[in-house]
Amino acid sequence: MTGRERPRVFHLITRLLKGGAEAKTIATVRGLDDYEFTVGYGAEYDQDQVDLLERNGIETERFSLIRHYNPVTTVPAVLSLARYLRREEFDIVHTHSTEAGIIGRFAAALAGVPHVVHTVHGVPFADDRNGVLNRFVLACERRAATYTDRIVTNADVIADEYLERGIGTRDQYTTVYSGVDLDGFADAEPAEDLPGERPRVVMVGRLADGKGHEVLLDAVESLKDFQGSVCIVGDGPLSDSLEVQIDERGLAEDAFLTGFRDDVPRVLAASDVLVLPSFREGTPRVITEAMASGLPVVATDIAGIPEQVEDGENGYLVSTGDSGALAERLEELLADGELRERMGARGLERAEQFSVEAMVEELGEVYQERLQE
Repeated sequence: MTGRERPRVFHLITRLLKGGAEAKTIATVRGLDDYEFTVGYGAEYDQDQVDLLERNGIETERFSLIRHYNPVTTVPAVLSLARYLRREEFDIVHTHSTEAGIIGRFAAALAGVPHVVHTVHGVPFADDRNGVLNRFVLACERRAATYTDRIVTNADVIADEYLERGIGTRDQYTTVYSGVDLDGFADAEPAEDLPGERPRVVMVGRLADGKGHEVLLDAVESLKDFQGSVCIVGDGPLSDSLEVQIDERGLAEDAFLTGFRDDVPRVLAASDVLVLPSFREGTPRVITEAMASGLPVVATDIAGIPEQVEDGENGYLVSTGDSGALAERLEELLADGELRERMGARGLERAEQFSVEAMVEELGEVYQERLQE
């Protein structure tokens, strides 16, 4: 460690949008006062997120060569970033997500950064992703792990899966659950402008491949005498195609795209069941947010989700792509208000271990451990 008053920590994330990984990163740099932070991000970004960081005194830096699954720009991105890191002399580089994690750790090794931390926000290997791409990412992850001091996962099961794939060693891993402002959800007033009737099923997240929006639509289409509504909250590249699908399936009076909402606590307060039929995840913040809002959850049995949702207690777990099982669980919950209330109460109890305060404190301990070595 240098003799500076505060250690300098550089966070690097692939895309600075309005997702769970970004929220966790921003909460960390805002919550730890004993460090001087800079947040780097790739070609895709949301100006609101940049402005939020800068209003809080956090420096930002854009690296346009870091792009979502673009191998052509990977090597130039590593070299450009390595020059930046060498010039800035950071004490810790903390990378996030797949592309920034690989590029950032290779660059940190070239630049001779003394301490490197990487957070796995979601498992990048999935059946719905190209097999050649899966193998390439696996090879890169294995190599990048050799340049990493500490690998932070959102769930124990993710660490186990990475180790089974030959990524790193057991002593490199630590679990830090994604943190949420629990009070902000428990005390939220219901939004009054959501379309459709209650009971309301809600899905919150980026409209992108891998989230399982089509699985949800398949499930709703198969329900007989569907009573209630479905709100799909978020924006992204699938927006137009999902709108077409809703019309073609004859669901225009049942399922609605709300677009991006900056009042998710109020949206959840006005809903009755959260659904997340994703094909790949980490430990999704939105599930914790739903638990803090007292909602039962129906989600896929992958990654860290079973550490949030105990099947039959605060929600249900289904297999990826199984729209039939999803429909059965939704039908059961929509028909039984007492069951929803009972599961929601259990979710409130489980949410305590996922507070933002606990997350920030544990990440601070990771930094201190590295700096003291």
